[in-house]
Amino acid sequence: MATWAPPPGSTWPTSNRLIRVFAGASLRQDDGRCAYKKALKVRTGLRLPPGPLPAYKADKRESFPLGPTGRALDLIEHGGTEPEEALRLALAAADDRPKADPGLAAWTRFAVRRYLEGRPSELTPLGCSWVVVTSLERPDARGAKRYEQCVWGRPYISADGRVRELCLPVTRPLDDLPGPTDPDAIDTAVRADLAAAAQVVSQGDPYRLPAYRQWSKDAVPALDVGEAAWRRPEEVRITEVSCLDGRRRELVREDPEEIARRYTAYGAPGLTAAVSGDGFLPGHDCEDCKYVPDCPALSRLGGVLSIRDSTKPRRIFSVTNGRAYQGRPGHDEVCPARERLRRLRLPDPDGRALTPHVIRGHAVHAWIQQRHESHPGTACLPEDAPDGGAPWSAGRWTVPEEQAELGARMIAAHARHCPYRLSSVREVVHERTVVVHDTAADVLVLAKTDMLYRDGVSWVYRETKTDARRHPPADAHIFRERPQLALAVLLSTSTAVNDDASATRVELETLGPTGATLTIIDPFDPENRAAARLVVHALAAEWHADAEASARPGLHCRNCEMAVWCRPGPADDPVPAATKG
Repeated sequence: MATWAPPPGSTWPTSNRLIRVFAGASLRQDDGRCAYKKALKVRTGLRLPPGPLPAYKADKRESFPLGPTGRALDLIEHGGTEPEEALRLALAAADDRPKADPGLAAWTRFAVRRYLEGRPSELTPLGCSWVVVTSLERPDARGAKRYEQCVWGRPYISADGRVRELCLPVTRPLDDLPGPTDPDAIDTAVRADLAAAAQVVSQGDPYRLPAYRQWSKDAVPALDVGEAAWRRPEEVRITEVSCLDGRRRELVREDPEEIARRYTAYGAPGLTAAVSGDGFLPGHDCEDCKYVPDCPALSRLGGVLSIRDSTKPRRIFSVTNGRAYQGRPGHDEVCPARERLRRLRLPDPDGRALTPHVIRGHAVHAWIQQRHESHPGTACLPEDAPDGGAPWSAGRWTVPEEQAELGARMIAAHARHCPYRLSSVREVVHERTVVVHDTAADVLVLAKTDMLYRDGVSWVYRETKTDARRHPPADAHIFRERPQLALAVLLSTSTAVNDDASATRVELETLGPTGATLTIIDPFDPENRAAARLVVHALAAEWHADAEASARPGLHCRNCEMAVWCRPGPADDPVPAATKG
C-alpha cells in the first residue's frame, strides 16, 4: 500500500483518524490538479502548524457557481419548499455566508429552473448521501482507521429501490455532447472517475455527512429514509443535467456486477492515487489550499503587486482577471462585476467571448504548439502552415473561413522567429503555468506562459501575440498594451521560472498579416522593472481592495459575455432575457 507523508509539524486528532474522499473528478490525474493537495484535502482531521500567515483565508463570498443552486434544490426536493421561497432562502445571508451578489442570484434563479426540467421525473430525491464506509481495528500505513467514499451530486431512487441515479448538475450546455457508448473506450482519467463514483452509488449506504464546520466527524447512517433506500440496486445510472439548457446526458447505466469490474480495473487504482499522492503542482489549486504558506514547491516573491496588505482573502491574480476588472485600455471601462462573474465561471450562453478573431488566436497558438511538440528540435518553415483557403483546425479550435487565410499567414510568419532556429535551443515548453506567492499582499500571482524555451542554461519567457492590425501604433507603451509582458518581467527572474536567471530575457513575438516581429526586453533593466511594476500595480490595486464587486454599467456591456447574468442592483428578474425560450 502506498504511503503519504503529512506536512512537517502537522498533527492528527486524538481519535477518529478519518479519510473522506469524494469519488469522481478528484481522481483525474491529467487536469492540472495538485496530487499533494488532493491527498491533504481528504484527511479531515489533519491540523497544520501555525505560521506567520493563516493556513486558509477564504473569500466570504460564494466561490462555487452551483452552491446556491444546490441549497435551493435541497429545500425544494427534501423540504417541500416552493421554488420561489427556496430561492429566497438560498440566496439570503446566513450565519456562515453573506447574501448572494446580484449576478450570482440571477444565474441561480435560472439554473434551478433548468435543473428541475432535466431531473429524473420517475425517481424520488434521496435526502442524504451514499457512502461506502470501511473501518479498521488499528491505524493503517496512512494513519487512518476509517475510510468514507462519497460522491458529489444529487441522488435519486426508484420507489422499490431497484434503480439508483446520481445526477451531476453542470453549468455547460449538453445539446451537442453525446454520452459515451462504451465506458471502456473513453479517456482513462474519466474512466477512473466514473468507475469510482458508480461503485459508491452501487454499494454505498444512506448516510448523512457532517456540516462543514464539523467535517472531521463521522458520517452517520440515515435510518429514517425507508427500506428502499437501503436496498442494493439492480441498475445504477450517472447522468449530467445542464443548468443552462435543462438537457440530460447519461454517462453510466450498468448493473452492479459490471460496475464492480470497472471499479477493480480503474476506480480502485484511482482512489489509491488520490489518497496517497505526494507530487506538488502549483496552479489554480493553490487558491484554497491550506498548505500555501509552507508549500515547498511554491515560489515566494513579496511585492510583485506592490501591495502591502495581507488582510484580504487569499485569491489568485492573473493578467486575465486584472483586465476583466480594469478593462482593456481604450476599449472597456472598469467593471468589478465582470471580473467577479468570470471568476465564478458562469456560462456564456451566447458565445460572446469566443469571437472569430479570438478563435483564430487560440488556433494559431495550438498549431505552433503541436508543430513544436511533434517535431522537437526542428525549426518551423513557412510551408508548415495550414492551407488558408478553407477552414482549418488545431487542437479544439476550428478557424472559420473568414479568418482562415489570415491565421495561416500568421503561422507561416512564426517561422522567422521560431526558437529552434537557434542552435543553442534544446527545449521548448508551451502553456506552462507559473505561480508565485506574493506574501506582502498574500495573493497567488499566476501566469500561463505562451512559451518558455531554454537557451543555453537559462529559460526565455516568450509571449506570442496575434495582431490583425497592419499598422499597430508604434508609440503605445508596450507594458500597458501587453500587461502579460509586465508580469513576465517581474516573474522571469524568480525561481518559479529560472534556476539560473543570470541570462534570462523576455520576448514578444507579434504575428501579423504582413509578417512577424520580435521584441526583446531585458528584465533586469531598472526602467523596465519600474514600468512593469506600475502597470501590474494599476491592474491589481483596486481589485485587491474591493470586497463588493459591484456592476458599473456602460457601453462595454454590449459586448460583455457576463451581461446576461449581471445586475447593477437587486436581482429580481427570474429569467435573464437573453436566455428566455
